[in-house]
Amino acid sequence: MKKGGMDRNSWIAAAICFALLLLYPKIVAHYYPPGPSKKAAAGPMVLAQGEQKSNPASVPILTPKESLAPGSVTRKGSEETAVLSNSTLRVIFTTWGGGVREVELLQHKAEGEGKETQVRLNWGSPDAIFELRGWTPPGEGLVWSIEKADHEEVVLIAPAQVGGEVRIRRTFRLTGEYDLSFVQEVENLGGVPLAMPAYALSAGVGAPVHLRAQEEAYVGGGWFTTDGTYTAHKLPEFNDSRFLFLFPQKGKELVTSREDRPVQWVAAKSQFFAVVLTALGTPASGAEARKVELRGEKMRDGGGAVPGVETWMKLAGFDLVAGGKNTRTFGLYAGPKEDWRLRRLAHEEDKVMEFGWMGIVSRPLLVVMNTIEKGVGNYGWSIVILTIVLKAILWIPQAKANQSMKKMQILAPKLKEIQEKHKEDPAKLNTEMMKLYRDYGVNPLGGCLPMLIQMPVFLGFYYMLLSSVELRGQAFLWIHDLSRPDTIGYLPGLGLPINPMPLIMTAAMVWSMHLTPQPQGVDNPGAKMMKLMPVIMLVFCYNFSSALSLYWTVQNFLSIGQLMYNLRQPMPKLEKVAKPVEMVKRGRWKGGMWGRK
Repeated sequence: MKKGGMDRNSWIAAAICFALLLLYPKIVAHYYPPGPSKKAAAGPMVLAQGEQKSNPASVPILTPKESLAPGSVTRKGSEETAVLSNSTLRVIFTTWGGGVREVELLQHKAEGEGKETQVRLNWGSPDAIFELRGWTPPGEGLVWSIEKADHEEVVLIAPAQVGGEVRIRRTFRLTGEYDLSFVQEVENLGGVPLAMPAYALSAGVGAPVHLRAQEEAYVGGGWFTTDGTYTAHKLPEFNDSRFLFLFPQKGKELVTSREDRPVQWVAAKSQFFAVVLTALGTPASGAEARKVELRGEKMRDGGGAVPGVETWMKLAGFDLVAGGKNTRTFGLYAGPKEDWRLRRLAHEEDKVMEFGWMGIVSRPLLVVMNTIEKGVGNYGWSIVILTIVLKAILWIPQAKANQSMKKMQILAPKLKEIQEKHKEDPAKLNTEMMKLYRDYGVNPLGGCLPMLIQMPVFLGFYYMLLSSVELRGQAFLWIHDLSRPDTIGYLPGLGLPINPMPLIMTAAMVWSMHLTPQPQGVDNPGAKMMKLMPVIMLVFCYNFSSALSLYWTVQNFLSIGQLMYNLRQPMPKLEKVAKPVEMVKRGRWKGGMWGRK
């Protein structure tokens, strides 16, 4: 056997273990098939006199095969609608599902429609928001009627439809600009106690607002559990795909929440808008999400059905004594993903912004950008001013980096001499180079420091722009919408978009790198990698929000100005760094490194 390596038998054993690891799930599924799923009861169970049902809070969350919301339901009778509205939204209620058919956002225009229309949420959905499943046979929906409808509230009722002895009353009221309260009362009209089974409420469908394939990456659903965890599921994970363009991967049919985590709220979202259903009081037992197809529209860049992600909130069953009533209250937010507005809600609904760990950067940037915009009245100029402020903060680190690069230029002959002398001994070469850097007080990575500092800011901008609705529809120079690419046309025959801002950004990056001092004749792998950055950034930003390209373009031009100023300054003096005399006397200086004898 070779020292420090594996013999042939070891490699064979490792390969067998790896193969078994891949085949293990299929072997288990073949020899130990899952048992039949337990379907939810299609109606209440009558309890005998004195019989006690288990605590509803202990009802287990159903597995994906036991979903409470499978497929669509049959609608009976003609549809009736009612409307609640204010200055910001118009909510349309329907008797087909006993909930919200769609929401129109009156202050947000839908673009590219050819006519003046508002953004609509849950449009074309197979189910109304608050659609109830689990208390009727599969495929059969409740029959609702309008009991009351005025400018203050809408009341829907399903009289004696569930088991013939249960009446459900739903009361809806607008409580804010984009907020709706929902109270559900379940009353036992019979003379015997009932055990109501677990049920589910639809939280709506997240779908592309403008019917473009580029939006699908931002469409999805998610839920927030009582332990403070937010879980998001995007539309692409429900689609079939090919890993590395070779290996087919089946998309998910259904995703569910963890059994050990009660759910506070469930959301269905697009890039800039969201519907958030919150369980007030007792948390929900679980949540689930699935892919659906919307009705009535086709995708503009393909003509196929419009895909969406529908989310459901699952709730535990409960007991109803004879003549008793069970009341549950819910809150609904249906509107733009504005961080400041969502942060005012009581259950951390701002998690739907999906800033993630970059929130510590994205959120302050968003606040400052909005504050500047209030003064200048334009988001494009707000980004320019914000970039100037950030550049001013990073001016000193950048200046020190430029000095470090100039020192590297001066050291280049010495480094070249060391490379030639020890080219056959890499270990010795590295030791001598590090000693040279220490002797002259030069940090070989000093030139990379400003880039490392700027990347969190860049990523902060990126995550901020993913969800923030503020830039949507905002124009600047030739850019019609800062939240989208600044496409001015397409290449004839190829159909590739022409986006000027990323091209200007790339040219500015190349110019900036050309002006940056570089040591000549020294093998610097880091510098070679940096030459690829313009190409990487071009690919990354080309089809993304033009606001991100605008930020990086302005930042590059400011860096060019600083570099041109730096080039006019005299070359720094390169002197050896004096070792601390006291430390030498104590014997604690070892080749420039701190330590003990």
